[in-house]
Amino acid sequence: MKLNERSVAHYATCDSPPDKTGFLFKKGERNTAYHRRWFVLKGNMLFYFEERDSREPIGVIVLEGCTVELCESVEEFAFAIKFDCARARVYKLAAENQAAMESWVKALSRASFDYMRLVVKELERQLEEIQDAAGAGGQQARPKPSRRNQVARSRSGASSSSSSSSSLSSSSSAPSMAAVYSAQKMLQDEVQLISGSSRENGVAWSKPPSASANGSAEAAPSRAPPVPPRRLGASLESPVSPDTACFSKLHDWYGREVEELRAQWLQSQ
Repeated sequence: MKLNERSVAHYATCDSPPDKTGFLFKKGERNTAYHRRWFVLKGNMLFYFEERDSREPIGVIVLEGCTVELCESVEEFAFAIKFDCARARVYKLAAENQAAMESWVKALSRASFDYMRLVVKELERQLEEIQDAAGAGGQQARPKPSRRNQVARSRSGASSSSSSSSSLSSSSSAPSMAAVYSAQKMLQDEVQLISGSSRENGVAWSKPPSASANGSAEAAPSRAPPVPPRRLGASLESPVSPDTACFSKLHDWYGREVEELRAQWLQSQ
């Protein structure tokens, strides 16, 4: 791997906050003794300096494709950074105490992008499970309609259908009732015309007295009154319901009423 030394050195000493810092003992490659160095962990890069106040790092370890594990060494709290490559170098480090060693091993093991990918996948899986559980819980939380509610709804639907059918039947029967009422009204008018005191078109139907030669008033021979005029409309259909089917029956009833009234009038004379 090729890196730009200036860019890497700037990143190691810039003001960006590090993930972990501290002193560790590092085993040299040629000199097998352990040297105390200042380590700075930023992302997946582990920088080490000769001193804490050094201006530039003396080396960097890229923590990708590696494992951090404990190892046997002359130092008491030692651990190693091993890579998968065959000829890769093994970095052996040692901490000052047990707590520091555990803290560094944990931080270095979680610094790679591979570990971050695993964490992201796990979080996505947990999020999907929570969303699925929330969706299933929302569906189960919806109350199912009880038997009473279903019966009440069916009854209300039946009543609404019956009311609509009754309104339709009443609207269909309205024209026939109106036709009957108009026929009754015409019969009443004809009865008033036939009565003795009524006048139609300026013609009096009462008997006028005639004077005889001897000066006594004699009753003139009675004669049948003229047939009262009938009020014919523009057509023989009912004015309210043109297509009513009972007009022929009403016409027959009307003729019977006229004949009965005329017979009564003749008998009264």
